[in-house]
Amino acid sequence: MTLALGFGLLLLVAVLTSFGQICFKVVAVKELSLVRKFLHPIFLIGGFLFVCGPVLTSLAAQVIDFSILYAMTSLNFVIVLFLSRWLLGERIDWPKIVGVGTIVVGLLIMVSG
Repeated sequence: MTLALGFGLLLLVAVLTSFGQICFKVVAVKELSLVRKFLHPIFLIGGFLFVCGPVLTSLAAQVIDFSILYAMTSLNFVIVLFLSRWLLGERIDWPKIVGVGTIVVGLLIMVSG
């Protein structure tokens, strides 16, 4: 596996787990019993997306240093910010923008080094 493919897998992991988190949020706000929430199809899809994450991450770990690989999981914050705006209508304010910008700059510094 190439380094580029490894980083591509990590990006895919970030997207999949972010969508999984959105699925969990969608079900969490529903007026359902705890059991019905856990059995809700959207919750189950979110769980499946979360299970895909470690499998794909272990493949990427073959070619990417673990210190960088683990730091890349912070991409979830960036992706969830935009997905929550797009899919849930949540507000993006300046503190969130500064936080996400800090994450992106930090990742660029780590990956370029």
